Amino acid sequence: MLTFCGETSLESLMVHARSTANDAHWSPARDPRTAVILNKNAKRVGPKVRRRVAEAAGQADVFYTESLEQAAFVTRRVVDSGYGTVVTGGGDGTVINTIQQVLDIAEERGLEERPRFAVLKLGTGNAIADFLGAGRYDADLQRLEDAPTRLVDLVRLADGRRTTFGGIGWDAFILDNYDQLKHAADRFAFTRMLFKSAMGYLIAGLGKSVPEFLVRRPRWRVRVTNTGGMAVQLDADGKVLTRFRPGQVVYDGHIRMACFGTTPFYGFKFNIMPFADRTPGTFHLRLLDLSPLAAVRRLRKAWVGQLRHPGLTDLLLSSARIEIIEGDAPLQIGGDAAGRVTQLDLAVDAPIECAHFSA
Repeated sequence: MLTFCGETSLESLMVHARSTANDAHWSPARDPRTAVILNKNAKRVGPKVRRRVAEAAGQADVFYTESLEQAAFVTRRVVDSGYGTVVTGGGDGTVINTIQQVLDIAEERGLEERPRFAVLKLGTGNAIADFLGAGRYDADLQRLEDAPTRLVDLVRLADGRRTTFGGIGWDAFILDNYDQLKHAADRFAFTRMLFKSAMGYLIAGLGKSVPEFLVRRPRWRVRVTNTGGMAVQLDADGKVLTRFRPGQVVYDGHIRMACFGTTPFYGFKFNIMPFADRTPGTFHLRLLDLSPLAAVRRLRKAWVGQLRHPGLTDLLLSSARIEIIEGDAPLQIGGDAAGRVTQLDLAVDAPIECAHFSA
């Protein structure tokens, strides 16, 4: 079932889509219409939130979906109808999935202009929403029209997936534990709310993952090659230490974790990649090789982007290949578990325009 708010109906959306689907572009002046696409099943998108969204959305058309198939259908129709702004909200995985679908459809259609995106703070970690200065979802909807726009680079994987952040190693391992604990916590109201806060991540990391790290001591040897143009290594203050040529190996050694992104946060404003948005056209690759206890001792510094340790390597790249020399490593994309990999090819994709509420 699809739920449409305001004056939009499925029939009118499909009629407009048919009239525009064969147009190879939108007009140079972006269509003033706004589409809000939200998952009706999301825990933070209950009846009260939907009422407030309807009140704050103004002339925007609001679409609620209840399955991945419905979300794909609505997104396709929204793109074909030429909406100039697409608003999404929820967990970072949901946000990234919506952006991915919009961009894929635009590319399929050969559209020259992409819509502007806006992200509402309706998830748990809200890494992307926090980066874009999102506040209360209803207030942001009301000020959307006047919000300034900023460009946000995306990282593209070899299989076409796009994201603003991801990682291999410890972070993916901790996220898997967090998801398991959060699922168990859903049975009780208190624990359910606990795992919607930063405390839930700390419990998953310190209470469950660190003891496992101490026992299993997972560590991987990786080789990172610069497959693009610009590549530099930075010191802890962000000053350039080394410049690398195309094709040059920029790191060969052991890691416990490798995170990459064009936005600095992981969730709850955990500033794990403080140089991520420093240079347009690049992403921050942070390689960490430190013991679990050393990581715990430096957690506060890491959270505010001030981590210092001999086992820390910070790189800015436009394109890179990460090879796991022996075995494989867990991967997370946008805060969602994404299996295990033996090699990862990353490159900066064309930027998207996003509403920047804090500007």
